[in-house]
Amino acid sequence: MLSLKTRIIAGLALVSFYGFMIITLALALPGSDTTFQINGDRIQAQLPDGKSVIVTAFTNGESIQTADVSLLIEEPDVLPHYADLNTFFDSHQTLYKWLSAGTLKIVSDTGKEYSMERRSRSLTQLSGLFWLQLLCGLAGMIICLLVWIPAKREIAIHSFALTGLSYVLFSSAAAIYSTRDFFIPGTMFAWLSGINHFGALLFSASLGAFLWNYPRKAPGHWLTTGFYLAFTVAILIDQLQLVNSPVEGFHSWVMGIFLIGLSGSVWQWTKTKEKPHHRSALGWVVISIVTGTAFFAGGMILPAIFQVAQPASQGLLFTTFLLMYLGMALGVVRHRLFDLEQWWFSLWSWLLGGLFIMLTDLVLAMLLSLSGPITLTLSVALIGWLYFPLRQLLWKKLFLRNHQELDEWLAQALPAMLDAQNVSDSRSGVEEALQAVFDPLFMEPAPLASSQITIINKGQSLSVPEPLEQRSWLLHHPKHGERLFNRQDTRIASLVLSLHQLVSQAKLAHAKGAREERLRIRRDMHDDLGAKLLQLLHRSTDTTKPLVREAIHDLRDLLKDMEGESLSLEAAIIQWHEETAQRCKDHGTTLEWHGKPNSMVLAASQFSELTRILREAVTNALKHSSTSVLTVSIDSRENILTLVIENDGALTSSQSTAIRGLDIMAGRARKLSGRFEHHNVDGQWKVVLEVPLASSSN
Repeated sequence: MLSLKTRIIAGLALVSFYGFMIITLALALPGSDTTFQINGDRIQAQLPDGKSVIVTAFTNGESIQTADVSLLIEEPDVLPHYADLNTFFDSHQTLYKWLSAGTLKIVSDTGKEYSMERRSRSLTQLSGLFWLQLLCGLAGMIICLLVWIPAKREIAIHSFALTGLSYVLFSSAAAIYSTRDFFIPGTMFAWLSGINHFGALLFSASLGAFLWNYPRKAPGHWLTTGFYLAFTVAILIDQLQLVNSPVEGFHSWVMGIFLIGLSGSVWQWTKTKEKPHHRSALGWVVISIVTGTAFFAGGMILPAIFQVAQPASQGLLFTTFLLMYLGMALGVVRHRLFDLEQWWFSLWSWLLGGLFIMLTDLVLAMLLSLSGPITLTLSVALIGWLYFPLRQLLWKKLFLRNHQELDEWLAQALPAMLDAQNVSDSRSGVEEALQAVFDPLFMEPAPLASSQITIINKGQSLSVPEPLEQRSWLLHHPKHGERLFNRQDTRIASLVLSLHQLVSQAKLAHAKGAREERLRIRRDMHDDLGAKLLQLLHRSTDTTKPLVREAIHDLRDLLKDMEGESLSLEAAIIQWHEETAQRCKDHGTTLEWHGKPNSMVLAASQFSELTRILREAVTNALKHSSTSVLTVSIDSRENILTLVIENDGALTSSQSTAIRGLDIMAGRARKLSGRFEHHNVDGQWKVVLEVPLASSSN
């Protein structure tokens, strides 16, 4: 089975071949040395010498063909009857034969005859409307192709892909005959018109089948079959001309099938009532379809059916269908239509890269006034779309190894795994390692179904179990869709899992050793240093006891921090209040305390840093200024802890010591990802700290 990228390239090659075939067919149409246009209800011709005459008839010297203005209409199926349509094709066949034989002459309104010569058409003579119709049809087909190839094989996907095929059929056929110079073989015109009708009817049937099967499947297969049966009946009635007019045999069928299909969106709306995601995707799909088809229906189909107005230019209206496909493409990203990921747009990189190079070089060439812009465009297109990909392909085949060696995948997997674990303890790193090694288009988690690494979907996907997390990872299309999974990949995936097991064991051993060492140090500090501080407290004088108590508090906080246990904000505020009140009492300072706790939880490190910041602020107030009233306010709103310490009194001791304490507090605040400010206005000191925390619900 071919890889995803190979199938995409093959599909794009077929679309490109079809486009070149249409261009070749358009160039095969005959041109002449005379141009024609409609002037009121008559045909006006501009002769090679620049003279304009009114044409009343055409002749070959033996027969005369009336110059009916209908010969120049863009779309012949707007004629009221099939008999008129057949006459139209026969007239064009006659004029084509006379021109090819070199006997065609124009008869003017003055009775004078002017000879005409056949000329070949060139690329520069193909009108902008031809290129617009052709490129829009090809773009719609490419969008459908890039949806159909990687998506699941479902009725909705097949039907959507058929709308793209039918779009390029009817738009490219119309691009040829609607932009003809004037002369075209009548038999070819009839065939192209038939292809146009075939595409339009298939488009309506496929769109109807799609709407009845997306996002929910239709009530039964008979409904989908009915749409394509209606298409078959309609095309037979139209091409065999079993009715009187194209309105009965073609236009009414196109509109009727479309409206029945559109009613499927109403059924889908009722069935997706309990699934908001499906309903939002459905809304996007319907808006895209209505936007893309409303202009054509209102400007072409309805006027032809009711004969109430002259239909608009079919070529311009065909381009509006591209709006539908562009809307679908945007829906892939916004609503994950067709269960495709955002990586779907990466499949466009190959096409758009070549287009970008082509347009860039073309603009530069025009700015530099280089000759031959069409030739330059084709050469640059070949370079962008063929040369660069072929060069990369040959480079990979000839110089790069197909299988990764141990040092290659290890250098990819290990850093990715360690980085993921360093960022978050909850991440195992397996996902990142698999992503780095295999570079899939996308990967997704799935319930653990098997403990074995398995290749599924004929090599398109690889299932890698992660038993400890009770899940599997599904990797789709390795190397960004360039190849399929093979047995070598299963061995590499197994080695990645073994590497993860070794890394996890090493990490656990390191954490266990660090914890045991931390507990030993904590125990020694508690037994030795704690006992000595208590002994020192009993022997201290009244003036030194507060200092010893602070040392005991510092030791207690340090030991609590080493335990690594969290603490509720309410319990922390109680401890802070008791300690600050005792210190203010020892210094004869009045304390005004305002604490508003909530359900927030402080990690051990957060409690330790906040305690030290509060303690340093209180020390500055009590030791470095003549403080009579100290105000402490603690508030917590929206997971933000706000701590405000205010005191009166001017500095009485070393100002540099106080400033150094402020710098220490600012550093601790930065460590907590918080904001620290201090102000001194009219002898009033104020310290403000804001720190983000997490609530207990998290």
